[in-house]
Amino acid sequence: MLPIQPNLVLHAHNAVFSRIPNASRRNHLRLTLRLMSRRRAPTSRARGVFFVLWLALLACTVRSQNPADLRDYQKKAEFISSLTRFVEWPDRKFAQADSPFVIGIYGTDNISIFLQEAIQGRQIKGRPAVIKHLLNKQELRACHLLFISRSERDRLGPILGEVRRENVLTVSECDGFLARGGVINFVEVGGQVRFQVNMEAAGREKLTMSSKLLQLAAPWAQGISAVPPGVVKLSDPPN
Repeated sequence: MLPIQPNLVLHAHNAVFSRIPNASRRNHLRLTLRLMSRRRAPTSRARGVFFVLWLALLACTVRSQNPADLRDYQKKAEFISSLTRFVEWPDRKFAQADSPFVIGIYGTDNISIFLQEAIQGRQIKGRPAVIKHLLNKQELRACHLLFISRSERDRLGPILGEVRRENVLTVSECDGFLARGGVINFVEVGGQVRFQVNMEAAGREKLTMSSKLLQLAAPWAQGISAVPPGVVKLSDPPN
């Protein structure tokens, strides 16, 4: 039997795990912790069998995910991938010339697999892109772009406080996110995913945004409204 490659196992698990509902995740983690608590180390064959059964269980739970939700997250991932072309970060945010561009995801992760597909190994700002699912607030400051899941809507204050004035482009999908000091928030307009921008928060973080990005954004202060089609596309290069 071929040896199990830990990195491939982790990547495959995360790709599937990130797309299952919260309740199923809790059951999955409960089963995993129970198995990991056994004192006797499993053999290579047992680990292989366990891994196959594990992925089969995850694959079944993915089917219960709402297809509309998956399409929305795919669209959000495409927006995030594109809008990085229209935002400039201060030089001090990059510690070294070869420092990667870090996209962090905090909270329930329904988007990372779509981000991987959207970025497809391309560089961002001439740097390799790294996508991280963050587990604690101490990791947030190292991000250049931070996506905060709606699962964290009741903890927005402490999260945003952690990255305030750290030159982080904060992006979310939570009601009231911009009013709390976030930079970009996804909203639904006429059944379509759109985004709004808090320019005051962007200025506070020393982020420079292209006028084309602002043209595409749905108005925030005046309420949510649709943007006329054909005004501008995120795929267009910035001026």
